[in-house]
Amino acid sequence: MIRIPTLRSGATLSALLLAGLLVACGGDAGTTSSAAPSGVKTATAAPATAASSGDVIPTPAGNAALVNGEPVTYAQVDEAAAAQLTRFKTEVYNARKGALNKLIDDQLIEAAAKAAGQDVEAWVKAEIDEKVKTPTDEDGQAFWEKNPRSRNIPYERVQEKVLEHLAGQAKGERRAEVVDGLRKNAGVEVYLEPLRFDVAIADGDHGKGGGKDAPIQIVEFSDFQCGFCNKVLSSLKEVEAAYGDKVNVTFKHFPLGFHKDAPKASEASLCAGDQGKFWEMHDALFENQKALGIDKLPGYAEGIGLDMAKFQSCLDGGTYTEQVAADMAAGSAAGVSGTPAFFINGRFVNGALPFEAFKEVIDEELQAKNLL
Repeated sequence: MIRIPTLRSGATLSALLLAGLLVACGGDAGTTSSAAPSGVKTATAAPATAASSGDVIPTPAGNAALVNGEPVTYAQVDEAAAAQLTRFKTEVYNARKGALNKLIDDQLIEAAAKAAGQDVEAWVKAEIDEKVKTPTDEDGQAFWEKNPRSRNIPYERVQEKVLEHLAGQAKGERRAEVVDGLRKNAGVEVYLEPLRFDVAIADGDHGKGGGKDAPIQIVEFSDFQCGFCNKVLSSLKEVEAAYGDKVNVTFKHFPLGFHKDAPKASEASLCAGDQGKFWEMHDALFENQKALGIDKLPGYAEGIGLDMAKFQSCLDGGTYTEQVAADMAAGSAAGVSGTPAFFINGRFVNGALPFEAFKEVIDEELQAKNLL
């Protein structure tokens, strides 16, 4: 049984969309793509049949096709389509979750209206619409000044749209607050299971927080040259502050092909990890992500107090080249194509999202374990 609160991320995401912000590094804006080896459980379809000389011949179990007598397996198909499958499966789950939440909310509102002796429209107007503060021009101006596009577009040109956005956001927040109360009083129980991907945590991975026994395991795929990976650090710090040892964050490396300095930066962080200073190097690399050439890395290592001979030997010898490649393969297997990408207890969360987006999923997981 999983108890799921009303979705609250709509207002936050709409604000991001209004601001014209992307939330991930990658050729597909961090949606998902690419292939994979092991560590991820994927569904396989039923065996198909192949036609030969007009006769329908059953293929061996697990094969999707035969080419000159050689099989193409369903596992190979799923591997090659990992990114699309992750995206489509996630979209299907999100569609079901959104539809289910709306059905629940509508039913609760209908019941509340009936109990108050009102029709739904009158009840919504009295309990939601009329209790929302109308945004002022001062509110709109303050909101627009925080938007990166405000430097090029004066507020007067977008005033109407901004005020409509703020009014809709306020109404959505009020509705969520009201429905949350209705849900608690009604004792709603939701049995829709979240979509999960089995992303393994290896012995050589670096994590921080509550360790492997923490109820919330977050696996992060990141790139030291990715601006959005840097941007999301503030959200992760909020997660650490809010949940403490209930959360463990494991860092995996996913240097993108167009970030030429990222692979060696990943190796440098792992070399620092040999001396117990992975996270110190992690922070130094993100702080200097516009200067990650191989000639710069020793300076950051020296700055965090590493034994330079050991560090240089590790870096020059390519000690961790294969581990970085293994992380990338694991990410591709799970459908990762952009960074940052996260798996929260196996649930895919994509991009440099605000703390509230992480909180929503973490709270659901804690509720499912009766820890919240």
